[in-house]
Amino acid sequence: MRHHLKIGYVPLNFDLVSAPGDYRRFPEYAKIRGIKFELAKENEKYDLVIVSQGADITVWSKYPYGVVVYDFVDSYLSIPYTNIKGLLRGLIKFLTRKHNKLELNYWKSVQKMCERSDAVVCSTNSQREDILPFCNNTKVILDIQDSVVGDVKEMYETKDVFKIVWEGLPCNLYQVKLISKVLRQLSQKYNIELHIITDPFIPSALGNFFRISTKLEVEKIFHNTVFHEWNKETLSEIVRNCDLAVIPVDMGYPLTSGKPENKLLLFWRMGITVITSNTHAYKEAMRKSGVNLTCSNHDDWFNKIQNLIINKELRMDAAVLGMKYANKYSSTNRLLRKWDEVFSSIGFDFTSKIDDNQYTVNINAEN
Repeated sequence: MRHHLKIGYVPLNFDLVSAPGDYRRFPEYAKIRGIKFELAKENEKYDLVIVSQGADITVWSKYPYGVVVYDFVDSYLSIPYTNIKGLLRGLIKFLTRKHNKLELNYWKSVQKMCERSDAVVCSTNSQREDILPFCNNTKVILDIQDSVVGDVKEMYETKDVFKIVWEGLPCNLYQVKLISKVLRQLSQKYNIELHIITDPFIPSALGNFFRISTKLEVEKIFHNTVFHEWNKETLSEIVRNCDLAVIPVDMGYPLTSGKPENKLLLFWRMGITVITSNTHAYKEAMRKSGVNLTCSNHDDWFNKIQNLIINKELRMDAAVLGMKYANKYSSTNRLLRKWDEVFSSIGFDFTSKIDDNQYTVNINAEN
């Protein structure tokens, strides 16, 4: 039957522009498909609510109305129960008012959110396996990246300076320090410049209090570093003017080592060569693309970066193979179809819009 839908979205940030998940996931899908939604309030009745990972899951896990989709992109369920951060996460979210109700066991909070959901969207197959006991309708979908890709790199000759770039959230800056020794050693032979693209402040658990200047932290990582404030409009230009992108990962922490290949695919779509830590997601993407630039130790990082510095053809071949794979594997059309499948599985067809927010709905899915 045809139905005018009331759709709510619980965002990561209410401005819908400062958090990547708010413009690379459901809101971007909705924009392309022409779906109208509003920022959801827990006391409102919706036909459909999409709950992001930034939502108060102590509230939304108990939502009594319509159909719920939980966009759950990080591997919180894989964190050991002995992990200190994991043990404190529920308390900290309550103290910082991110959660309205005190639930000390964050693992249990996530499980309850998954159990309440009619569908869960995650980002890796291993994460999906952790979620399936709590929601058997769980799909893997990566980020929609067109809005930040921009122009791609075409020139691979280096100049007097070899420019290496890292991009990410400031809370992940510590991972760049994992290769700082490698960069210092290489800088004794080559003129290396490290470009960091991130936000200007590192937030603390107490919000805006006791924020740390990112620029000051960046200067501690490597002596020849250039800081760039993250901006969607300038990201691709900065990246394509560099020679190599790096993604070092803290392999000892499941939340970082379990990340999907989104960042690798984003760099590849910009046409730049990428070298990464040997996580499962990066290793699989590299294998499928025909590129072999993952690293397990200091020597790997040193040797592979050095080879890329001195060999233009190696850089160019790796970039071309990566871009070809990324454009196929993470194309917007492919990702849109995956979101279509999620909503189809719970009774909504967003591909057959008739007029203002009117869609085909399976009557069995209505609440």
